[in-house]
Amino acid sequence: MRPVPNQPWASRKHRPHQPQSRLPVELADQIHLVNQAVGYFADHFSEAIELESMAEALGVNGDWLDLCFDHCRGKTPFQSLQHLRLSRLFEGIAAQPQITLQRQVDRCGLASVMVANQSFEQLFGIGLAPFRRMCRRAARDRQMTSMGQPYPNRA
Repeated sequence: MRPVPNQPWASRKHRPHQPQSRLPVELADQIHLVNQAVGYFADHFSEAIELESMAEALGVNGDWLDLCFDHCRGKTPFQSLQHLRLSRLFEGIAAQPQITLQRQVDRCGLASVMVANQSFEQLFGIGLAPFRRMCRRAARDRQMTSMGQPYPNRA
């Protein structure tokens, strides 16, 4: 079975370094393992990540990584990765609202605009298109204010 691009389970290319030699039973070791995985997510969020391969590279199996994430964060590695990707999408749209939603979604390693929109709305309480419009309006307002012009009347 071939990996599917932009899916969290799709790539064996990228694996975190420093595999552990023993199972992290102590809470501090579990936290360290989870932090290693989260650091890897932050560095590679825009790429396809295969969670099972990443777990093996960290010296544990996928079930143990799930257990550590659940114990330390109350969510699965996949949920943590999705949350990071959606947060980066939020930041990307806020910083560059002129870029298309498709391009923003692709940059964050999310599967599609439709799926990203549903997840984004669940997490932030606003859809991608209205959020992007609001960010464009805010950018225009900042530009006008910096040029000494008053805010436009929106009443």
